[in-house]
Amino acid sequence: MDHWTLKGKAAVVTGGSKGIGLAIAEELLRHGAEVLFLARSEGLIAEAEESFSARAWKAYGLVADIGEAAQREMVAERVTQLWGKLDILVNNVGTNVRKPTLEATPEDFQHVMDINAGTAFSLCQLLFPLLKKGSHSSVINIASIASMTGVMWTTAIYAMSKAAMNRMTQYLAVEWGEAGIRVNAVNPGFTNTKRIERMLTDAEKMQQIKATTPLGRVAEPEEVARTVAFLAMPASSYLTGLALPVDGGFSLVGVR
Repeated sequence: MDHWTLKGKAAVVTGGSKGIGLAIAEELLRHGAEVLFLARSEGLIAEAEESFSARAWKAYGLVADIGEAAQREMVAERVTQLWGKLDILVNNVGTNVRKPTLEATPEDFQHVMDINAGTAFSLCQLLFPLLKKGSHSSVINIASIASMTGVMWTTAIYAMSKAAMNRMTQYLAVEWGEAGIRVNAVNPGFTNTKRIERMLTDAEKMQQIKATTPLGRVAEPEEVARTVAFLAMPASSYLTGLALPVDGGFSLVGVR
């Protein structure tokens, strides 16, 4: 058995049309998995499908807003149609409402919690029967280093929602271990994506990030994706319940 391949594996990646999610989809495909990747943007889905098809990878784009219960059901139906089982679930979708704590509304709180923690929980529930049919199945939740330490320029609600993902990860690792399903979380630090492009082009902020990150730089999306691929592989077969920082050492220093 080759422990360093994903050949024969069926994977779902939410938020898979850009940034970290796109890099994850690409990395899983590169290692031989078939991937259903989801996003709300039809244009971005089509663009990614074209890129993957040019490399003869088995990728299937699905335009879906998984904030909607009916569309989460649609995801489960599509997985059933494609494979009748699931080996890898990557809960990557995330959002934030960038307001100071005292300006955040109850609606802001509910929206961020629902999208970040709620959709991951719901998809885990919905896809459990298919994961149980999979081979050495693996769930990987993309949380954030903000769930583990102080982070500049984010929000309390965002950090709380990502901390909830980590606790869900640990609980499901215990509950689902007997079903042969591993559940881990990846906690990226500052990563070079368009989502934080404004921050990364601010010289003063970049200086602060470098000063508080032992490796002295931000991550590339591919570096996060490679960690996810490893956690999906048979090579990591005895790892479950992790909340793994992928942050260049930032969480060892934090805000100063």
